[in-house]
Amino acid sequence: MTSFCLLKDPGLYVAQDWDLLADQAGRDFWLAHFENQFAATAGHAAQQYGRTAGKRIAAASAEFAGLIQKLRADPASLDGKLNIMVLDAVRRDILRKHGLDDPYTKVKTHANAAATEVYPQLIRKVRAIADDRQRWLYLVKCVMAGNIFDTGSPATMNLSNDPKNFLSALEKVKPRPWLADDFDALVEDLCSAPPSKWSKVVVFVDNAGADFILGLMPLVRELALDGAKIVLAANERPALNDMTVDETIDVIERLAVTDADLAALIKANMLEVLASGSDLPLLDLSEVSEPLNEAAADAELVILEGMGRAVETNYDAAFKVDSLRLALLKNETLAAHVGGQLFDCICKYARPGR
Repeated sequence: MTSFCLLKDPGLYVAQDWDLLADQAGRDFWLAHFENQFAATAGHAAQQYGRTAGKRIAAASAEFAGLIQKLRADPASLDGKLNIMVLDAVRRDILRKHGLDDPYTKVKTHANAAATEVYPQLIRKVRAIADDRQRWLYLVKCVMAGNIFDTGSPATMNLSNDPKNFLSALEKVKPRPWLADDFDALVEDLCSAPPSKWSKVVVFVDNAGADFILGLMPLVRELALDGAKIVLAANERPALNDMTVDETIDVIERLAVTDADLAALIKANMLEVLASGSDLPLLDLSEVSEPLNEAAADAELVILEGMGRAVETNYDAAFKVDSLRLALLKNETLAAHVGGQLFDCICKYARPGR
């Protein structure tokens, strides 16, 4: 594991700088958030592993609840450091300690199957948009709409869990101008294609279901059709409802059955799926896999998608190459932390030297 090769200055890179030791209001919110989220995860674990796992689930829940209680009494008890990434790592470790490595397997499988049914209809709509600028705007909004479908987010899990509602969710995406809105600069470069401005693009994958299949894949597909080789970086091991490497490969192969263009791109080796090196819902670019770095060495664009990877972490990360962050803010406290409101949209595009 090593720093991501496309970071401008790895020595200055900080994945997550929200110090919850210094922010009591933020700390109170996030401890309650993780407490409630773990209860939801325990429910998914019960469905995934069955009654025989009852004691393990109860033990994991009790241990995590005890940790939260300890942190409320002594916030510095985890080696004097407390932020969202630390809490994510502790949750992961407790789940694995009790043999609950992937409590969201059934959730992801169902979400992927449902979104796959909608995918052909969405691609037909994309193909029907003749104007390049409008087509790219539609694709960017698809990514934002995909963020709505997140069983790990209390703010969105009750809005519309059924991917069949994706097209109506698109209409709920806030109109421009967005909270961070560099779309005009982005579309200027996108519309220079084909051929694509970028010969290779690294894309960090986020959640399963509509987020990946109906949000990210149409954009990735269009970039590849314009001539950019795509490297999809996904978690090697499960983290809540995030896509893993194996799940990403399986889903893309299933989508290609009904998408001749995608099948042709796969045959032409325009898509590559690799492990990012991360096993959290967040992304620490100071530790990525060596195969990813080897594949990314000549990439010219980095795409970070989703609130966890693009805003909670890496919002201000500087890269040697062009970078794009796309997300919908699903957490009111985090939105306020970056100067926005719930369901604000992020389209942050940076070009070094400009």
